[in-house]
Amino acid sequence: MFPSQPEDYSGDDLYDLARVCALGQDWNSTFTVAQRYVAGEDASHRARAYAMEVNALIQTGDLSHAVATTREMLSKLPYDAAVSESTVYITTYLEQALDPDALVLALQHHAAIVDALSKGVPLPEANGADTVSVGSLYESGMELAFLERYANAEVPAAKTVQQLRSALPKAELLGVEDQRLIQAVDTRYGLLGAQQPAPEILKSLLSPTAKPVLKHTDGQATVLLLFPEWCTQCRKMVKPMAALAVASPAQPKPAQANPAQAKAALKFAAYALMFQNSLEDANSPLKGETQKDVQGTSTFLVSPATAAAFGATEFPTGIVEDKRGNIVYVGLLPSNAFAPTGLIEEIIERKNAGRSILAVIDSSAGN
Repeated sequence: MFPSQPEDYSGDDLYDLARVCALGQDWNSTFTVAQRYVAGEDASHRARAYAMEVNALIQTGDLSHAVATTREMLSKLPYDAAVSESTVYITTYLEQALDPDALVLALQHHAAIVDALSKGVPLPEANGADTVSVGSLYESGMELAFLERYANAEVPAAKTVQQLRSALPKAELLGVEDQRLIQAVDTRYGLLGAQQPAPEILKSLLSPTAKPVLKHTDGQATVLLLFPEWCTQCRKMVKPMAALAVASPAQPKPAQANPAQAKAALKFAAYALMFQNSLEDANSPLKGETQKDVQGTSTFLVSPATAAAFGATEFPTGIVEDKRGNIVYVGLLPSNAFAPTGLIEEIIERKNAGRSILAVIDSSAGN
């Protein structure tokens, strides 16, 4: 309930009211107030108000309306850091839901990113202090190429990559962090369709006697979960991953006297790759909480260099290989990725059925 009606507010006061509603997670009121601000004459916070509209719609599950609002924002507002951040947020959300509207938004976003990259400087916020670095702009632009690959649109993906790389300033004009992020994104993209890099495995945490061997089994999909030891949320995803990988126990054959002899089949092979800050740390005992989170799972302690080999900059990074051992998906995973019928299971089922990860659409019109 409003202490008074939104009609009683205007300008900065109306915008602040929307922020208060968002802070209180009153998403219906957030949308109502933010929408009123967007429709008003004051443009100082219009991009941020659009962003609050979009977030409120996501939180209430109205994704089609959220997509339409984002597309309206992209078409009506000057492209700045606030518009970029909001568009990237919903596009990533849709990607993690395997929603083909992720590709629709990324296509509309593409030209603005290429133009911003060509300027060779961070993208500023028109009415604020935020900026989007050159490296982050490139990463946002490359999301379209990933999505096109997930939709089996190989030719448009190659064109997208060429346009982004052509828009980049020369390497010597880029800062060190921008160069590192661009290299990491290119590394991740280069993994698609390739075999996994062989990580340096320091030891297995399944049991004291387990051999540290990681190999692909032909005819079976494989999922890797890569993360640093300090990532608590990542560690807590290991056991749900292991549970999801196990299918229903096979029915015992009539000749089997003991039903316990029937083994559980695997939907996919699942491995957690956990790394510490340095190789020296690998010889120190794991903390009790860490050990508890990964105990009894196929977790390998790997070299810290593994993150760079997979181009991982955010965690947990998930890697999905098809039955032939080719990587078909690589990216940041949401916390519910290993829920039944969630992101990972859906990717594997679609690939096992010979389908694309995303619905195939004609993406050539957007480039």
